[in-house]
Parts: sequence; C-alpha cells; structure tokens
Amino acid sequence: MLSLIVFIPLLAALGLLFVDKDNRAMARAVALGASSLSFLISIGVLVWFKEAEVGMQFTETLVWVKLLNIRYQVGVDGISVLLLVLTTFLSVIAIFFSLDRKDKLRNFLALMLALEAGTLGVFVALDTILFYVFWELMLIPTYFLIGIWGEGRRVYATTKFVLYTLVGSLLMLVAIIAITVAHYNVTHELTFDIQTLVHTRIDPASQLWMFIFFFLAFAIKVPVFPLHSWLPHTYVSCPIPALVLLTGAMSKTGAYGFIRFCLPLFPEAVESLAVAIGCAAAGGIVYGAWIAVAQKDLKALVAYSSISHLGFIVLGIFAHNGQGIEGSVLQMINHGIIASALFIIVGILEKRMGTRNLNDFRGLGNAMPVLYGMFMLITLAALGLPGLNGFVGEFLILMGVWTSAMLSDMSTIFVLMGGLAIVFASIYMLYMFQGAMQEKNEKLPDHLTDINRGEAGLLLPACVLIVFIGLYPKPFIDRVSPSVDRLLTLEKTVNLDAGHDAGHH
Repeated sequence: MLSLIVFIPLLAALGLLFVDKDNRAMARAVALGASSLSFLISIGVLVWFKEAEVGMQFTETLVWVKLLNIRYQVGVDGISVLLLVLTTFLSVIAIFFSLDRKDKLRNFLALMLALEAGTLGVFVALDTILFYVFWELMLIPTYFLIGIWGEGRRVYATTKFVLYTLVGSLLMLVAIIAITVAHYNVTHELTFDIQTLVHTRIDPASQLWMFIFFFLAFAIKVPVFPLHSWLPHTYVSCPIPALVLLTGAMSKTGAYGFIRFCLPLFPEAVESLAVAIGCAAAGGIVYGAWIAVAQKDLKALVAYSSISHLGFIVLGIFAHNGQGIEGSVLQMINHGIIASALFIIVGILEKRMGTRNLNDFRGLGNAMPVLYGMFMLITLAALGLPGLNGFVGEFLILMGVWTSAMLSDMSTIFVLMGGLAIVFASIYMLYMFQGAMQEKNEKLPDHLTDINRGEAGLLLPACVLIVFIGLYPKPFIDRVSPSVDRLLTLEKTVNLDAGHDAGHH
C-alpha cells in the first residue's frame, strides 16, 4: 500500500518524460491520474488504520544493500498517517492548479510529481538511509521548479535554498552514520532501522553533537528562526502550485523529523536544549508575525505568516508532553490546509488583477462574492478563531507549553509570546483581507469575474476541513494520541534500562 502511494507519482513523473512535450492533454491526464490515485490509496490507509494499535502499521521490508543491512523499510503510525494523507491531498490540488500553465507544462508536472514522491517517502521511511535518500530527493525537483519557473531573483533564491538545505543534510548524514556505529559498538549488529536505534543508549556528550546535527537539518527545513532567511526569497520566487506543496507538506518534514528522530534518540540532549529551542521558536512566532504586518506583497505576507505558524509547531514539539506534540501534529495539518489555500487565493487574485501588491487591490468583494466568503473563512481560521481548525491546534500547543516540565522556567513567557503573535496575526490577516476585499474602489477592471467552478472546487475542500476539524477534531487527535504516548513512554523505558549511569546525572 505505502509503496504504491510513494511510487505511483514517481513512476508517473518518469513516464511523463516519454510523453510528447506538446501533448498537453496527455501530460495533464497522467499527472492528475497519478496524484489522484495516490490520494485515494492514502485515504484507504487512513480508513483501515487501526487507531488503538501502537507501533507501525502497513509495514513493508525489503533488503536493499545486503552488505550494510540497509533495508527498504516503510510504515506509518498515527503521526505520519495524517501527514501522508495531507501530502497526497495537497498534491492533487497543486497539480490541478498548475494545469493551465503555458510553458513546458509536461516538465513542470513531472517535477511536481517527483516532489510529491520525495515528500511522501520522508513520512513513511523507517530506515535512516532510506529517509536520507527521500530527504535529498525532495531537494532536486524544488531546485528546478523555482530555478526554471520562478520569478524575481529566482536563481539567488534557489541557490540559497539548496546551500542551506545541503549543509543541513550532510550534517544529518554524519549523525545517522554515528548512531549506527554507536549501536554497532554495543550490540555488534549493523542496522539503520529507526525502531531499533531508538532503544540505543548514547552517552550524553555524543548525544549533544548528534542532536545538534539532526536538529540543524530539520530546523533549516521548517525553518526555525534564525535559520529562516532562505524562506522569504524562496517563497516569493516559487511558482504557486509548487508553493502549495512546499509550504503545505515539505515544511512539515522538518517538524516530523524532530518528532521521529530528535525526541526519541536524544532525550538528554533534548532536555538540556529544550528551553533554548523554545526561545528560538517563540522568537520566530513573534518575528514572523511582526514582519508580516509590514508586507505589501501578498505572497511575502503569507510567507512570513508561515514562519510564525511553524514556530508554534516547533514550540509544541519541544514542550515534550502529550498535549504539546498532539497540538503540533494537528497544527501541521491545519497549517498545511490554511497556508496552501491562502497561496491559491493569492494566485487567483494575481491571475485576475495582474499584481500581488495590496495597494492595487480594493473592494474586490463586490465583484467576487464567492471568493469573498471563502477568503473570509480561511482568514478567520488563520488567525485562530474558536470553532475553526487554527484554534484547536494553537490552543493544544499553548496548553502543552503552559504545563510543560521541560520549558517550566520560561513557559509563561512563551505562552505570552504566542498570545502576542495571535494578536499580530489578527492584524495582518484582517489587513490583507480587508485591503483586498473591502472598501470602495472606482477603478476595478470591467472584466473582473468571480472565481469559476474549478477555482471554487480547489478552495472548497479546504473550507470544509477548516470547519470540520475546528468543530470536531476528535478523529484526528484519536489517531495521533497512541503514537505520541508511545513516543513519550519509550524514552522513559530506555533510560531506565540503561543502568546506573542514567541515575547519577
């Protein structure tokens, strides 16, 4: 099942290279078919997923490099299953949104499918080397998508993005090898299996540098303040369909890495650095929101608001308790839905008006009542209105931070900073919405029409999910909870089994 979800888009991407580049209908059919099929299978996985079972489900194992015992090993638990469905869902929407591209449509769609496959692979890989391969695979299509179809300073943006992420990836590779060696020294078995490695006791000094290497790779991807400086350039240059995948799914791979690797592998390092990471995350929450208030370019505004919202997710993860991590996983889903919907709206407005500058919009609501309603709902979700999905995640995260033992010295300050960012969010989101949709405007173009069926169809699933998750988050939290509990209890058993040296620190 999982291999199909990952490899259908990848095979379709390769298949597209054999389609005649002028045969646009065929390219569209292949891309939409592959992404939709992948989405349907992922829905099947979600339906058949047994929420009461802890541990990995739908696992598949294949020996890959026999000499080093590297395996092709995939599986999902409650944390990754939701991210898997989110990625396939956003891919369908992103590919749908890119069907009317004029230039090199076939190549664009092939790269989008490759990006989808890489991201999906990261969420299902249970072998560290396999994880690393998929992690790198995400980078290649992104590089070309921005470098060829981007706008503005696209070459600068891609170069910066690739350099940042490559440095992080190489550090992660060093740490992956180091963990395997540490495990081998104790047990004399060579393994890259994540589920085996989490039980390895690593001495605190080694833990610290390995944790920092992993942390940097993931923190750049999220990005965590102050490693975020690639994001505004990349987001503003990136074509919007690719941006839907980039912000909705790929930015979550970093946060997922924290949960899958950093927390279970390096408990002591997490404990000693949690407050420092909390400070960086909380700083990013306020900084991103503060800078977003000053933006005139709608794309840049949503990009900076993403830095703020992703800061919340990181803060929740390092609160290191059930509520914080559950809130973060839920917020990853919510942010994926809200941010990608906002970017699609920016794309629609840019198509209609030929500009993204807020000063050029006024009073579009009269001409576009349907968009007005959807935009308003998505805006309210983004600023965390109770009853909509943005509120549930943020509330759980702030509860987790408030009761966190690890962040105890600073938890009050972090919660206040989170509250401050929510106030800023209401400023910039309403400023964006009112600036574009309300007020009188005498100079509206005559040919301005409301969104068509296709565009409404792209935004409708997001609107439905925003209300559904906001009113009834239980099915989502029920799937995440057992895996989070297992993650938090796993460490305690490992530390107890580690003998006396754990007790004396």
